[in-house]
Amino acid sequence: MEDKVRIENVTKEYSTGSKVVKAVNNISLNIAEGEFIIILGPSGSGKTTLLNLISALTPPTNGRIFIRDREITALSDKKATRFRAEHIGLVFQFFNLLPTLTALENVEIGVALKIKNPDDLRKRALQYLKLVGLEGMEDKFPDQLSGGEQQRVSVARALAMEPDLLIADEPTGNLDAETGEEIWELLRELNERTGTTILAVTHWAEAATYANRTVHLRSGKIEKIMRKVAK
Repeated sequence: MEDKVRIENVTKEYSTGSKVVKAVNNISLNIAEGEFIIILGPSGSGKTTLLNLISALTPPTNGRIFIRDREITALSDKKATRFRAEHIGLVFQFFNLLPTLTALENVEIGVALKIKNPDDLRKRALQYLKLVGLEGMEDKFPDQLSGGEQQRVSVARALAMEPDLLIADEPTGNLDAETGEEIWELLRELNERTGTTILAVTHWAEAATYANRTVHLRSGKIEKIMRKVAK
């Protein structure tokens, strides 16, 4: 199976006074096309830093990262921003929906750089809102939706880009346990139905039951990699 993401000997250092901290310490990892990977670890393990590196939000101190054989660590800031907008779908802990826009409009605005025709844009947004289970709720504003429904809009917005990689940063961190489980199950189903490569970060150990592989981080290093366990 073709690799969608290749991480080669990546290190990210930060200076705090006279001390140098390796938030990510010489990590190498390949993610295959269509995989659902979860990065798991306690606070301070380096998981969010690693996610930011893969998202081209920050460059590594050393090492290289490739997404579909394109080295994103070699891109200028301007090109990295464009690459991220065109090829990476982002889902955050806080839903980042615009409160004055409907669910439909929030999805449309996320895809507007890719699709210019208004009819095609609306069709794409409706398609993905239906896919995440929000058919019939297109005209509702964020404050008319539950937290779980708002996160589904966020997922639809990211998926509607039809990205090379969907990245989710603590996607259930702002939800109650039951709703959080529903979102993890949704991500699993979407991975299977669309074949989208998904990389998610969480501190919730039970999320491992939803992914193909779980990468455990500790102190900036990969502690172990586990394949899916039976639910």
